[in-house]
Amino acid sequence: MFAKQSNSKGVSVWQKWAPKCANLNCLTTSLLQTINRRHEGMSVDGRRYCSGDCFEQALKEMVKEVLNSQGKPAKAHSSRLPLGLLLLQRGILTAEQLKLALARHKSSSGTNFGDVVQQLGFASEEQVTAAVAAQWACPVFALGDKRLENELRIPRLLLELYGMIPVHYSESDRRLMIAFVSSVQHQVLYTIGHVTSCTVAPCFITAREYELQLNSPSTFLRDHETVFEQILEPHGMARLIRDYVIKLGAEHFRLGHCRDYFWSRISGSKGETDLLFRVRND
Repeated sequence: MFAKQSNSKGVSVWQKWAPKCANLNCLTTSLLQTINRRHEGMSVDGRRYCSGDCFEQALKEMVKEVLNSQGKPAKAHSSRLPLGLLLLQRGILTAEQLKLALARHKSSSGTNFGDVVQQLGFASEEQVTAAVAAQWACPVFALGDKRLENELRIPRLLLELYGMIPVHYSESDRRLMIAFVSSVQHQVLYTIGHVTSCTVAPCFITAREYELQLNSPSTFLRDHETVFEQILEPHGMARLIRDYVIKLGAEHFRLGHCRDYFWSRISGSKGETDLLFRVRND
């Protein structure tokens, strides 16, 4: 019995010195093989991989899993009151103005209804924003001309693509408020929360406030953001992510799917970077 305990303790010491590879499909099965490959390994997010190839293989499976489990657009809420009727209900539009605005909207290509009523002078930007926020049961975040601090970075590409911007971040409880202009992108919010490890909530701001903040000279830059527009298969994404992880000596990485792009955030002793891969949006 003593011999069995000693042998068990010895194996435990060896496994601690040369831990098993975190890649479930790793072909390095014996303890001797693991020890021989110990200097080839890498540790990321507290997991040990016996080689860069094993990390890449595990990454490929992670990418597949995220692509299959995330990225489906949220279903439209059929019960949401149309913006025109809401403006009429609030006394901002008259019945005649609503009729005129609907006719103009029908004849205009690519212009949303909120812009149409503003162009006709029937409602202010603030009134339209408040009504849109009410449609989505969200608050309005009044920014005015206040300059935002970019306390928690979100890739600029995503800010432009989904008409959103981070407006408030509480570091103590890691709560992040994301402001939209025209509609809430719930799946994108979920991904932002996952990648940043934050609790994320939506709100609304006016289009003018959005443009002012997005185009401020030194706040929402494209630094540390690399975009791959060519469609890649999971193994191609995994290879590039692995290369960046090694290059940055990364300690952590997160993966998410923002409907149109696959997002990988990589952070380590040499900095942090975001990789954005265009994906098929079937």
